[in-house]
Amino acid sequence: MANRARQRKGTSETETMTEYQLLNDMDFQTPDLRKRKLCMVLKVLGLLCGGLVMGVLIGYVFFHNSGGNQDCENQHNSYQQHQHEMENSFKHILNDLEKENIRSNLQNYTSRQRLSGTDGVHDLVMHIAQQWRDHGLDKVEVTPYEVLLSYPNTTNPNRVEIVLNNGTAIFTSAFVEKPLDPDGNQSDIIPPYNSFAPAGIVEGDLVYVNYGQIEDFMFLKNNLSINVTNKIVIARYGKIFRGDKVLNAQRFNASGVILYSDPADVNINGTTNTYPHSWWMPDTGVQRGTVGGDGDYLTPFYPAREYAHRLAVDKSIINIKIPCQPIGYGDAVHFLRELGGPSAPDTWKGKLNITYRVGPGFTNKTRKVKLTVNNYLKVVTVENIIGIIKGKVEPDRYVLLGNHHDAWVFGAIDPLSGTAALTEITRVMGNMKQSNNQPQRTIVFCTWGGEEVGLIGSTEWVEEYMKVLYERAVAYINVDYAVDYIDNLVAGTSPLLQDPLYQAAKLVPNPDPASPYRTLYDIWNKTNPGDGTGEPSIYYSLGSGSDMATFYERAGVPSIDMYYSYDRKKWDIISYPLYHSAYETFHMYTTFIDPSFNYTLAMARLWGVLSWKLADETLLSFDVRRYAKAVADVIVTFKGQYGILWQAQSVNIVDLESASKNLTLAAQKFYDYIQTIDKNDPLAVRIVNDKMTQLERTFIDPEGVPGRPIYKHVMFAPSKFDSYTGSSFPGIVDTMFEIQHNNASSWELLKQQVYVTTYTIQSAANSLDPIGL
Repeated sequence: MANRARQRKGTSETETMTEYQLLNDMDFQTPDLRKRKLCMVLKVLGLLCGGLVMGVLIGYVFFHNSGGNQDCENQHNSYQQHQHEMENSFKHILNDLEKENIRSNLQNYTSRQRLSGTDGVHDLVMHIAQQWRDHGLDKVEVTPYEVLLSYPNTTNPNRVEIVLNNGTAIFTSAFVEKPLDPDGNQSDIIPPYNSFAPAGIVEGDLVYVNYGQIEDFMFLKNNLSINVTNKIVIARYGKIFRGDKVLNAQRFNASGVILYSDPADVNINGTTNTYPHSWWMPDTGVQRGTVGGDGDYLTPFYPAREYAHRLAVDKSIINIKIPCQPIGYGDAVHFLRELGGPSAPDTWKGKLNITYRVGPGFTNKTRKVKLTVNNYLKVVTVENIIGIIKGKVEPDRYVLLGNHHDAWVFGAIDPLSGTAALTEITRVMGNMKQSNNQPQRTIVFCTWGGEEVGLIGSTEWVEEYMKVLYERAVAYINVDYAVDYIDNLVAGTSPLLQDPLYQAAKLVPNPDPASPYRTLYDIWNKTNPGDGTGEPSIYYSLGSGSDMATFYERAGVPSIDMYYSYDRKKWDIISYPLYHSAYETFHMYTTFIDPSFNYTLAMARLWGVLSWKLADETLLSFDVRRYAKAVADVIVTFKGQYGILWQAQSVNIVDLESASKNLTLAAQKFYDYIQTIDKNDPLAVRIVNDKMTQLERTFIDPEGVPGRPIYKHVMFAPSKFDSYTGSSFPGIVDTMFEIQHNNASSWELLKQQVYVTTYTIQSAANSLDPIGL
């Protein structure tokens, strides 16, 4: 381009000098000579004028083209300059985040209980919102929603009793957890309960149902001929979402549910070396938690704002109908050691010092179990905090960072380790914004209320802004809590965000300064490698365990959920031991979880760098081929598991495979095209970026998953039998489960779901085409 520019300049100067020379010659000739030459000069001028016009036109074209090339060069330099500026922004984030600030935030946030709908969480919201305003964000607002919540009656506590035939109680479960450290020694702690478990008093024989999975109930029925109708069942926490344990009990007509944490899952050493001497759960600890669904029950599918029309409680979609109460294993042992009936299978045996039996009923037939639940429902306000740094180029495209601020008690791990980190990110990015360093796209900081009681704050906010998010959201990055142990990074992600996540992790220093592995990515790949991929382990189906659920599974926003955790190979436990107990205090976190705060800082750095990258990179670093491969892998699995059975029932697997192949081809073609686009052409870049983010949305079906219309994602949705985990193509998986395990005549539904899946995959392929029609 440079040579062409010099040629244009020389040609223009030559033409101009010739014209001036002729005019000068005219001025210095004698009159007769001038007259004779005047005609000649006029002829020459006529020719020159024509040539001049032509020259100007040609020069303009050359100037325009060459100027365009110069502009292109300038734009190229501008693009390179932006890349350099973005790298400097990463350095600012990595260097300016301070772990002492995170520590101070956490100590402040955990100073009192933060249960949804209470003064403690409202005061925390006001404090955090003011911090964010002080950090200089463009906008900070508190968004309230009036929603239905569930609380225990503190004057008439919930309890589980062993009673004699005359009604006399000979054992009663504890009402509160014994304080074990100075941080937790507060008198106003709300007793353990399961929110949205209805009030009720039931009495009868007890049956042990292991983890309360659907398979456990089926085993009792099919292998041991045990009928749990009108029985109270006791299940240990773990494996699946607690609400699904209660739903399974309802399916088999049980009258009530007792939940407890077995030492096999929360104290695997089987010793008395428990909290406050270690991070293992003591026998007095109780896991709280909701057994309800997602979002406000009185305003399903729509935001619970002041103008909402609310359903009557008896017309709501509350699906839990039987009472349920959690207890500690120090209380549970009194019930389990009394059980008669056959011995439990080996896989059902925990680590209590008893012989595990399944019942029904106690060996002493004069004794029964009495379950009393006095929970009540109340409409209260939950509040979100939304902070914004406006994008300087594409303010109408959003990258969202999310965490919740409500806890069951003090919430030092869940969620306030994440909230403390998020507030520190707002400080650093607020400072960057004050220094005129703004990302190209808008960054939205979100801390949600009511997550613990059913993802309520995030669900209501997504419902309110669904139309906008559906068109404009680039990504949602969720860190429910930052760290529950320091062994390795755990991440679930949309296939579209897998590469940005890896790229960001390569920029973050390893939080272990003594390790030979330099970056977070390096140590992640070492401690938690993917099977044969050469990359760190991730999972795709995010389930419904935190606030990314509504973004991902209803609005189709590419999402990530990530945290630092323990090594599952070392400890085969379902969660960190003190989960949702009154022992999640600042003292516990700083003593047993992350005393140095190096790992909490690493999570803040990863969160910050990844968010800034997605908000500021010109061309999004999504790789659509990841999505096509994820789809193809599941269909290969389906063919291996169900191929012969489907052929016998004339299920159309051929077109399903064809659609998947079309998506693979379209994804490769699109990927190749991206390599050729001019990154300095904002329209071309925006078209490509929009196609990539909208690919996720092509998997959203307005009808939702059969029987569960709240979940709209055809590819990824929570399992029907465990909301914590996800299913790939849940419409197919759920229907096949019913066919294979419940002898359901659901082949027509299956064919319809295969058809919907085929259509959806083909739609995804079409969306990557330059025109798409």
